[in-house]
Amino acid sequence: MPGGDKRKLTSTLTGYATFADCSKDDVAALVDAGGPFTLPAGWPLVQEGIPADACFVLTEGTALVFHQREQIAELGPGDLIGEMALLGGGQRRATVTSSSRVAGLRVEYDALRTLLSQRSALADAFRAVYDAHSD
Repeated sequence: MPGGDKRKLTSTLTGYATFADCSKDDVAALVDAGGPFTLPAGWPLVQEGIPADACFVLTEGTALVFHQREQIAELGPGDLIGEMALLGGGQRRATVTSSSRVAGLRVEYDALRTLLSQRSALADAFRAVYDAHSD
């Protein structure tokens, strides 16, 4: 990803409540660890029961979360997708489907695990989202 795009994405993510307690350097490291993604409306980002390999942060659009075919949430810019499998055992616990064109950051789990072990504020941010979704 070109440097200007990385700076723009870092600035965007820094403005989200999810990363409010993270430094700009923490968020820049997250951006460096991943890459951009875009999907049209109606495409699954993740599917329930499937082994997981990446996390997503939405920056554009909306996505619907389904558990056992029942819609349980709607996600938008600043929301994480995939933190449940990352921190809770490796399998997707829900299906998340784009309800509009979506874009954002995709980070492979191996890179993310390394990053979270080095940056406690980022680890805390992901854990807070996990805990909120576990209720």
